[in-house]
Amino acid sequence: MSFMNSVRVRGIGGTLELLFRRLVDGGKTPGYLISRAVDLERYDRAHNVETAGLVELEDLRIESANKEHGTRYGGMTPWRMRELLQSIPVEFSKATFIDFGSGKGAALFQASDFPFKKIVGVEFSPELHEVALKNLASFRSKTQRCSAIQAVCGDGGEFPFPEGPWVLFFNAPFGLPVWQRVMAHLSGAPRGKGAGYLIFANIGWHPGVTEFLDGLEFLRSYSSQDTSRIYEIT
Repeated sequence: MSFMNSVRVRGIGGTLELLFRRLVDGGKTPGYLISRAVDLERYDRAHNVETAGLVELEDLRIESANKEHGTRYGGMTPWRMRELLQSIPVEFSKATFIDFGSGKGAALFQASDFPFKKIVGVEFSPELHEVALKNLASFRSKTQRCSAIQAVCGDGGEFPFPEGPWVLFFNAPFGLPVWQRVMAHLSGAPRGKGAGYLIFANIGWHPGVTEFLDGLEFLRSYSSQDTSRIYEIT
């Protein structure tokens, strides 16, 4: 994302805050991470939740054997989520939104601006899951169109898919071994009428994942950008 694009999205207030943080930080932290923090903190204040911040896996108590394949927590920015969801031709009222690696619940709340049938977050860290539950209890939004939001504490590789259609969201949550297990479950899951879409954001964190997804027969490439890919589930 270019700096000019970030200015356009956030407006003058957010841009001034970004510039101030970069001066204080001395340029140590990449601009896009500071930008993400600004956007999420503003979202949190407006919606009475706490989803901002980066959390490293080594700072969490996780019993799953898949911890070694996981990625640190960092929430999706609201404007980017809106762009991704607006780009897919799905009938939201019939689709279930599922976020794998939902952390504190940022994507769940952002997705609730769309009239999904149901929204589900799957998180394997009990500590992050507890934060998500607290956020669910305090969340306030004037633009919310789906109130059926559920946070599940469990391993994404073991998650049983409800009947489709779905919008599956992956913000680079884990490496290839877990992806393989999730996709094995997805391949045999009941499709319903119109299977839906898979959104893979912040690609590139784990080697081999995009190539693996590109080779699956039941996924058809719908759109591709520098940092994200969207697949139609057939």
